[in-house]
Amino acid sequence: MLRREKHVIFRSISLAARAVPLLLVMTATADASAVCERLNAHLAGLPKIVASNANLRDYTGAISRQNLDLRQARSDLRRMGCSTGSVIIVGGPNEEVCQSLSSEISQMQMDLETLKARRQSLLDGNDSDIARRRINAALAANRCNEEESDVLSAAVEEPETHRNILNDLPPISEGYSDPYGNAGFATPEDGFGPSAEYPGSLRTMCVRTCDGAFFPISSNSSPADFQRDAETCQRRCPGTETALYYHAMATEETNQMVSAATGEPYADLPSAFAYKTRDLSQPGQCGCSPAGRTATQQSTHDNGKGVLEILTRKKADPVEVKSAVADRPYNPQDNKVRVVGPSYLPSQETSIDLRHPAGPGYQPQQTN
Repeated sequence: MLRREKHVIFRSISLAARAVPLLLVMTATADASAVCERLNAHLAGLPKIVASNANLRDYTGAISRQNLDLRQARSDLRRMGCSTGSVIIVGGPNEEVCQSLSSEISQMQMDLETLKARRQSLLDGNDSDIARRRINAALAANRCNEEESDVLSAAVEEPETHRNILNDLPPISEGYSDPYGNAGFATPEDGFGPSAEYPGSLRTMCVRTCDGAFFPISSNSSPADFQRDAETCQRRCPGTETALYYHAMATEETNQMVSAATGEPYADLPSAFAYKTRDLSQPGQCGCSPAGRTATQQSTHDNGKGVLEILTRKKADPVEVKSAVADRPYNPQDNKVRVVGPSYLPSQETSIDLRHPAGPGYQPQQTN
């Protein structure tokens, strides 16, 4: 009897030991289900906004044209004597024209801000796509898309603690290091950086911030190459401030490039396309020159490279011309020149006419 009771006790303990892992699995499954429900609810609540590249391209082009028109209007304002750039002249001879130009410039600035706000609203729609990708990754990590039986069997074989992958993602501000010591380069999570699904399909451009001029650095770059390309950009254009920009080779144009450091579009740069409106008759104030040399010095030095210097022989000193000998006074009486005249010729009667002889007879031979 005692042995039977011991057997029952041992059997109960064995059943309890087997039930404890099952209870733990059920508890973990319930926790996982709660996490999955919250993730699915969050996913269903995200707005579905589709921003086409065509719309972004249209707004970017409109902003670029508006910047050019605004720069031209300000140039006209200075040309009419309404402003010197920092000082506005009131009561000048062209006061009515100046007031009209000032009103036009104010309206153009308001239109520019409106265009920027609309383009930014399209870019903000990409934030929902970023959140959607993160939630889908969390659903996959928590096995929310698998069958419940598969989850139970996997939990029995290898118990694990479910976690939320959103807590392990790096902050949005973390990215690639900037060689200039500023904020990190933009990443795909920022909404500006390139997608990691297309590595090596980006063209990087070196932009000279003083006048907006740019030239290509690499046509097959990825975000990991931004620091290298930024250093190359600075080496190729020393003596002035530069910035690295990029755009997708397959789907974007050069005027759609964005900053690799901040994600701001090139069109928002204050000096965007300023090099197109520079007066070519004046020396440039912005250029790539070595340290210690200004752009004007560089321009002056370069202008002499294509000029062929022709050396001419120096003219000899003029020879002093001696004055002519004065004419001697003329005296007709002091004439020492032999004169040949009628007195030395034979008389008319004794002369011989060879064509009409004097007579038919013999003509005497004439002697000299």
